[in-house]
Amino acid sequence: MPAPATAQPFLFACCREGSEASLKADVLRRHATLLTPAFMRPQLITWKARAPVDETFDLATPFARVSGLSLGPCKTEAEVVEKITSRSLTRISLHVFPRVAPEDGAIDWKALDAIRDRVSTALQNAGITLDEAAEHVLSLIVDDKPEAAWFSGLRKRRAGDPLPCGGLPRIVLPSHAPSRAWLKAEQALAWRGWDKVDLSHQTALDLGCSPGGASLALLDRGMKVIGVDTGDMDESVLRHDSGGFRHLRVPLARLDTSKLPSTFDLLLCDINLAPPEVLPHIASLCQTCRVPRLILTLKLNHPTFEQRVDEFVGYIRSFAPGPVFVTQLAANRREVCVMAGE
Repeated sequence: MPAPATAQPFLFACCREGSEASLKADVLRRHATLLTPAFMRPQLITWKARAPVDETFDLATPFARVSGLSLGPCKTEAEVVEKITSRSLTRISLHVFPRVAPEDGAIDWKALDAIRDRVSTALQNAGITLDEAAEHVLSLIVDDKPEAAWFSGLRKRRAGDPLPCGGLPRIVLPSHAPSRAWLKAEQALAWRGWDKVDLSHQTALDLGCSPGGASLALLDRGMKVIGVDTGDMDESVLRHDSGGFRHLRVPLARLDTSKLPSTFDLLLCDINLAPPEVLPHIASLCQTCRVPRLILTLKLNHPTFEQRVDEFVGYIRSFAPGPVFVTQLAANRREVCVMAGE
């Protein structure tokens, strides 16, 4: 069993570049009576708790890519082992990832994997079993300064946890992608494990498809894509080898659902409109068509929208085809990704 929580524990969270202020403000709104901001570095924030908490505590903020109980700094493999054995844990999942993660996904995983191998050996020599499905996840966050100590944290898995290590899938934006929407689509699929699903011969509806980043990602996975946007599409989409793309050059508000298939396997939306404007249209589509999976990018270009994320997610739950989860992907900017379905 884990060791008892300390009297004054600390919690940590990692976020995307530039979202530190949003993360702090959201945690303040949710936990002002419990948590006080403490140590902060780019993409990493800690809070001191005024009452006992442990690794099961959920910050419940979409701006945290990964979060948990802070175990503090570690300078050696032996210090990592001591922190785990002192909590009487015998089986863990080990995630080693960078504190600073660029939005284009260009991370030196080779160097991080070397650290993971050394720490894994030390843990196993101490009798600790490493299991990717273990209920406890040890996060070892590597600083961008080689001489800096590793930051360690612990969390107990819960629904909606990101599947990739540190919430950072090993995906890099390719040079041929028409837009960053390619990366957002691929990161979203990996976050929920849908990248392991065979999507070939399935059909997607891509709302706000221009210039075609997300559509290209889905076409390359063998999907047929109907794209809705008044803008032009990249030639890589229009001339895709599969010939599986169909472009409806109309605004979402004028989309004639009677001309759409009755079933889509996946609906994506990445339109530069405020959530109150776009979500009713998606609700209507979900009532008209059968859609088992949703990937929705909610634009939060106004500060008040950040404060209304729970409201927007609650509305999505009213028409969603299954469980709803929300996060801010590394490739997101002033937006969050909401995914729904199994």
